[in-house]
Amino acid sequence: MTQTIPGLGMKFGWGNGMLLMEYVSGTEHDVDLVIYEGRMLGAFVSDNGPTRVPDFTETAACMPTCLPPDREAQLIHAAYQCCLGCGLTDGVFNVEFKMTAAGPKLIEVNPRMGGFYLRDWIQEIYGVDIMLASAMIACGVAPLLPAHSSPRTHLVGVMCLVSQHLQVLKSTASLETLQALHEQGVIRLNLFDDELVSSEYEEPYCHVACASSSHQEACLKLLDICQVLGIDTVHYPVAHFLSHFK
Repeated sequence: MTQTIPGLGMKFGWGNGMLLMEYVSGTEHDVDLVIYEGRMLGAFVSDNGPTRVPDFTETAACMPTCLPPDREAQLIHAAYQCCLGCGLTDGVFNVEFKMTAAGPKLIEVNPRMGGFYLRDWIQEIYGVDIMLASAMIACGVAPLLPAHSSPRTHLVGVMCLVSQHLQVLKSTASLETLQALHEQGVIRLNLFDDELVSSEYEEPYCHVACASSSHQEACLKLLDICQVLGIDTVHYPVAHFLSHFK
């Protein structure tokens, strides 16, 4: 089981300030970039499923991207230019976009590696440890990344929330059950919290994923396991969250 830093992917702040943003339609994507001395050494694109309204919280993800190569290249080029434009020339950075009918539209630039499951997924799929790459760059050493690494597998995953899954996380999808399925290779588990506690500003408890040779097959495997475990419900429709991965 892979542990990630709780809250690393959350963007909550406190205060009286308000930021009004235009709603942007389209599919959502993350681009994790490795940049050294202004040169892009690696880029990894993942897709996000439809968010949960009204908070627009993350639900599902897929890697490698389901986008065609030309659209993927658009995202990577846009992310790279955004980083350089912000003065981010050395490090591992996470850039989020909506892919609209008119092309990529920037959502945010994070001057850090992607949170939640992304480090684990990139290492599993491409054999690249972006944490190690970040540490090497911080020490002034250029990380050696494969020039054209083909994906070893396809991963599709879904978030589990205490507010939606408390009962199943205590029974059919208990931590012991999830860990056993992870060790058997049935799922890939990323745990974000040690306690089953719900709060007003909720973070996911864990992330459950399935691997396969194609994202279509990974989606089917994940939907099956979510139905068996009770993660898929009327109020948390996993099939809908996976609908962008076609």
